[in-house]
Amino acid sequence: MIWAIVILLIIAAFFIIGDFGTDKQKEIEKKKIVEIETAGSFPTQFKVILNPDKTAKLTLVEPEDKFVIHRFNQSGTLEEKIVPFEKIIEAEVSIDDNTVTKVSKGSQITGAVVGGLAAGGIGALVGGLSSNKTETKFFKKIDLKLKLDDFSSPIFRFDFLPSKDDFGLENVKGFRQDDPKVKDALSNAEIWQGIMEIAIRKANKVAQ
Repeated sequence: MIWAIVILLIIAAFFIIGDFGTDKQKEIEKKKIVEIETAGSFPTQFKVILNPDKTAKLTLVEPEDKFVIHRFNQSGTLEEKIVPFEKIIEAEVSIDDNTVTKVSKGSQITGAVVGGLAAGGIGALVGGLSSNKTETKFFKKIDLKLKLDDFSSPIFRFDFLPSKDDFGLENVKGFRQDDPKVKDALSNAEIWQGIMEIAIRKANKVAQ
């Protein structure tokens, strides 16, 4: 009887310690979210986007012809990086590592065939997904990749889809094409690719 009580107390202690650890982790995560959301303290009219994982933020500072990147490094420290328009060599949107649309200095936007859809960039992809004739697709990654004129950090990737599913598990299979997360990700990717195109063209004009 005594041994049964001891075992029950030990099991209860494990549950209490586990709950305490979970609550502490949630508190840390909430603090990090607040930290990145408030980073920069930019005016409300500035264009800004926070990735679904709340680990990176991209802000357009149009009056100064620059972008400001905030992201957490591997040690969990929030870093800030300034990216002037003229430092952007190329901006590319990819879906599951397949290029959808790309713009670079001295060139026009180029399209790429993705998943059997006709070339035409993100807009064509969005239109194709809304068609009843389109087979069901799953998407793991929709991201924006910037190539920068910066030896210390030449590549920056911004993810528009969360890395985990609704149950908090790693997004292995991907999200269905009709999932609101996919539609929002595609819409945001199209908007920010357009912003990058404007920034690159503006920098080109200044350089001429």
